[in-house]
Amino acid sequence: MTELIVLYDNRAERECRPGFGYSVLIRTEAHDVLFDCGADAMVLEHNARCLGIDLKAVQGLVLSHDHCDHTGALSAVLHRGLELFVPRAAVRHYATVRKDGITLHGVRRPERIAPGIHSVGQMGRQIPEQALILDGKRGPVLLTGCAHAGIGRWATRASERAGAPLALVIGGFHLYKSSADEIDREIRTLKHLRVKQVCPGHCTGDVGIAAFREAFDADCLDFHVGSRFTI
Repeated sequence: MTELIVLYDNRAERECRPGFGYSVLIRTEAHDVLFDCGADAMVLEHNARCLGIDLKAVQGLVLSHDHCDHTGALSAVLHRGLELFVPRAAVRHYATVRKDGITLHGVRRPERIAPGIHSVGQMGRQIPEQALILDGKRGPVLLTGCAHAGIGRWATRASERAGAPLALVIGGFHLYKSSADEIDREIRTLKHLRVKQVCPGHCTGDVGIAAFREAFDADCLDFHVGSRFTI
């Protein structure tokens, strides 16, 4: 069983704290892998305590891209023995972590992170970014950070890589500055790819989230700090 737990987002439930940033814990039977770490270490640490998560027990940290709302809380997660996976284009920014007993991986092509967790590989020239494909019981799951290159492009690449329609596309879709036509184009792409469910958060924007809810109805899931998804 694999569980996704949202630790950092613009919206939060109960005693958890919101913040403009992004972090999702991927918990399998054998590994805890954190995908991004949010903007503020105090917010991340608070949310982790509220949700019963020990950040220093995480075995792997994957950074989607080198923006502060995804990397700012890095100090809360770094510890000896951690495996850190960053886009190859950004690896020089993290080279000093090696002296603290951390293994640094620069990801360029599709790469295994842990059993059932794979990087799609680096994509994008202006903003080099990576996303993850997770093995789910109902099919492959695409987990994105911001999807700057376009959520449709990421879903297309992930579907091709997985060799099957995606059961779920979850994360930031980066549509908060997009027009209604641009949002509709991304929705039509995901529909064409036969994506079963979506879960937009972070930088998708209120207008984008509303459009996905209208298009996917009950198959558009809610994303906020404290959300848990069994895939």
